Amino acid sequence: MSTAALSRVEAASLTGMALGIGAHTLFSVHDAFIKAVVISAPAPQILFIRSLVITAFCLAFGRSALIHDLIHSRNKMLILGRGLMTLAAWVMYYSAGRDLQLAEMTTLYYFSPVLTTVLAVIFLKEQLTLARIGAASIGFFGVLVAANPSGFTIGWPVVMVLAAALFWALAMILMRTISKSERTVVQVFAQNLIHLVIMGAVALPMWQGMDARQIGFCIGAALVGGLGQFTLVEAARQVPASVLGTVEYGALIWSFVFGYLFFGETPASTVYVGALLVVAAGLTLALSERRARRELVDVP
Repeated sequence: MSTAALSRVEAASLTGMALGIGAHTLFSVHDAFIKAVVISAPAPQILFIRSLVITAFCLAFGRSALIHDLIHSRNKMLILGRGLMTLAAWVMYYSAGRDLQLAEMTTLYYFSPVLTTVLAVIFLKEQLTLARIGAASIGFFGVLVAANPSGFTIGWPVVMVLAAALFWALAMILMRTISKSERTVVQVFAQNLIHLVIMGAVALPMWQGMDARQIGFCIGAALVGGLGQFTLVEAARQVPASVLGTVEYGALIWSFVFGYLFFGETPASTVYVGALLVVAAGLTLALSERRARRELVDVP
């Protein structure tokens, strides 16, 4: 591989990691919108509105070609599986939002990158390097430090978030596989179409009235969340699932910021220590991936 080719590979890797960080930052904003409305409205109803808005935008962008590509896709079962996995993860995650603080929810949910790293080795045969193991471990330890887990009370909300982390990790593996042959907009459209149909069947029979504020938060969540979904799939094209899972940790910081700004949740001093560890994990992984790319190249 030439030096120019190496530069392109390095650029793709760093671009993928940057897209992953950007996607999970958008998801943090999205979670804050959902947290604001899930206290007073059922999670299925919120997910229905969000999926309706994202589906409409995808159709406006992709038009008939989008429907054609989905109908003729060879990945229908994988797409369906990913849609069901993400739906299960989000329903449990946002239902737990009634009882947990935003920072607590996010911290528990970030067991997912560790699971993604392990599952990527099992199902995608990705190499489990020492750097990836170390970055995932450092990041998760930073999450625990920031969260002060001694303050957690184990109950159904906690169990639901941990189960959501497992489903999300499985969905990440499926996304990485599907991304090799499907357009990003097809994946985003199909996922939200699945959510729209299922959540419609659940939410419409027991629909609750919503005021303008609640609807506004749902639409805001849809716009930010849809962009986050699109960015995440694009990131999956650039970097392995194990790497993409680890960069999720960077969004932890935003959960504490938004928790403080919008919900009056004051971070403890341990948050700053944990945040430094999270940043260290991300930098370690970025440097390691860059070095690994260079070691594969014989530059004359």
